[in-house]
Amino acid sequence: MDHLFTVDGGSATPVSPTALAAEGLLERQHLQEWVIANPQVLGESVLVITSEFDRWADTDGVPARDRLDVLGLDATGRLVVVELKRGTADRDVHLQAITYAALVSRFDLDTLAQAHRDFRKGRGEGLELDECRQRLLDHVDGDWSPELLQRPRQVIIAADFPKQVTHTVVWLSEMNLDIDLIQVGLWKVKDQLIAGFTKVYPTPEVEEFTLAPARIEAKAAAQKLEERSRAQNAVHVIVGAGLLPDGALLRLTPRHGVTEGIREGILAWAGEDSSRASVTWTNNTAKPLTWQSDGKPYTPTGLANHIFTNVTGRKADGIQGTTWWDVDTAHVPGTVDQTSGEHWPAPTSRAWPSSSTAPARTGRACTLS
Repeated sequence: MDHLFTVDGGSATPVSPTALAAEGLLERQHLQEWVIANPQVLGESVLVITSEFDRWADTDGVPARDRLDVLGLDATGRLVVVELKRGTADRDVHLQAITYAALVSRFDLDTLAQAHRDFRKGRGEGLELDECRQRLLDHVDGDWSPELLQRPRQVIIAADFPKQVTHTVVWLSEMNLDIDLIQVGLWKVKDQLIAGFTKVYPTPEVEEFTLAPARIEAKAAAQKLEERSRAQNAVHVIVGAGLLPDGALLRLTPRHGVTEGIREGILAWAGEDSSRASVTWTNNTAKPLTWQSDGKPYTPTGLANHIFTNVTGRKADGIQGTTWWDVDTAHVPGTVDQTSGEHWPAPTSRAWPSSSTAPARTGRACTLS
């Protein structure tokens, strides 16, 4: 967010930026809490697992002094390692992030569930270990993947970045490490502090055209990540654009990831009970589909995987679940004007956009009391 103005009709008055330190705001007590309360600044659908994590030791049992600021989990099943600096980042801040990423890359589901339980307990929420484990599993779109856990995404948030850091991060990204740089800015408007978070690297164009060719080496993990990200993005596009109303009915039509024989088997299985072939849409980016067969919420890919396993007895691998569901225009919610065509796709149309275009720089702001 390079410029901020207060507006009064045709008059726009520049707002002077301030700094966290100048306003007496601290890294841990303030900036870290903003991020925990608003994990969307770290990317879409990030669950905060823990903060201030320091429970690791070297091979001889001596506790390490390293303290990880924030650890999250995104819907694709990757860990998100967050390093925070309230001022200009240190010249070696990326080395800290890489160190934490290496340490957490060995974590398993039980380790993460324990960390999440302790984190929530410290905030007054008593959860059992099994509840925390299930919360992590439910957050992931698809099956839990140890391979993706070994490829954490790193996010560095600071007021500014030295050129040494930006140059190094660009090179590391091209060498197959995922590192995001997010700039935090602070403004004061009539005694009200406004914080803005802007992703300055990589921009969507860089991710698509510059970094992707350098990531071919980790083909299996990268392909799985891409499929999950595409499905997650499609849901966000539909919800954000209001393309489907709550209560819309979708019908099962297996496509991606199945042979003709398996497809026929799934359709025959669904024909035995009509509720197996129907889902109801809710504008919820986490789990928008409610399966009529059991009344439970699912992600498109999660439900496709569940159906695949029920029919074949095998674990699904790499299904793009958003290709499995078509709008059933024979059952339109009463709140939708069928004559306008404004909100409802054409009969038997596919509901899912294939891609979306994002602006070069993305920014989010939150008001601080």
